[in-house]
Amino acid sequence: MGTKGSDAPPPDPRLTEAQIRSMEVQDDVIQRIVRNAESMLPLQREATQFALDQARQGTADTQADRNWMLTRRALLSGVQDRLVADANSFDARVRRDELAQEAGADAQIAIANARASSARDLARRGVMPGSGRAGDSRLVLGEAAMTAGGMNSARRAARTEAYALTDRATNALAGYPTMSTNATGQTVNMALGAQGAANAGAAGMNAGFGMANAGAASMGANATGMWNAQANYKNQQDQIAAANDPFNTILGAVAGGVTKFMFSDRRLKTDIVAVGRDGRTGLTLYEFAYLDDDQDRRFRGVMADEVERIDPGAVSYDGSGYASVDYARLGIRLVEI
Repeated sequence: MGTKGSDAPPPDPRLTEAQIRSMEVQDDVIQRIVRNAESMLPLQREATQFALDQARQGTADTQADRNWMLTRRALLSGVQDRLVADANSFDARVRRDELAQEAGADAQIAIANARASSARDLARRGVMPGSGRAGDSRLVLGEAAMTAGGMNSARRAARTEAYALTDRATNALAGYPTMSTNATGQTVNMALGAQGAANAGAAGMNAGFGMANAGAASMGANATGMWNAQANYKNQQDQIAAANDPFNTILGAVAGGVTKFMFSDRRLKTDIVAVGRDGRTGLTLYEFAYLDDDQDRRFRGVMADEVERIDPGAVSYDGSGYASVDYARLGIRLVEI
């Protein structure tokens, strides 16, 4: 008699075939990814090296520019100091009076020169000073005043231009600290850019292997899931079969010391040998092995058909027609020897 099976259908073999095909596809994809990653490695290394070289050159150029700007600042800082001192000591009222006095002095000199020149001119022409023709002298004096005003304006314009030129130099100087700071910042940015290029290159070179690793993990997960599904199914089938197998019931009960209604049908036993008689019931005691069990395991007990002849109440039948014996009612133990 074999072990009773379950009515549950076995797994669809097409499912296993589909999983195997999926694993084959995944394996092919992984191989392609690895090949692509290996083919891209030279280009990624070249790109990374180019970025690093450019960053190094840019850093060197920027540092040179910064050094030049620092030397310009050293040369012009003295000019800026003088301008600050002039601005702090400047007094508008004093300066106005000073310019007025300078203009007046220039005018007096111009008038005196004009009068002398006019007198000499009149004398050459035989004109007496103070005559009607002396009106020309007023013209000469007017020209002298205009000349003095022009000189004064020219002086002020010259001063203004000097200050303007100095201010321009100062403005140019004021930009150098910012320019040098910007150059330093550019140097730092270039260094960071080089680091980013190196990191990006490394990430790119490793990306393909990461994808391959993810693919391998997915394939392993599929294989594990397939194995677990099959193992769980087998375990469930084994449990179902064990629950319906009379021999497992017998062996489990014997191991646990349970002796009520144990299978004792002669048809479930083999290698039956009579070894004695129970003194209280007179039943023959036999040693035997169960069918489909390890033949090295032997038990000592009674036969259900013989028990039924002397005590029918101690025997019961299952749905398959196999007889069991209530050993407790008989006062006998089924033992493994």
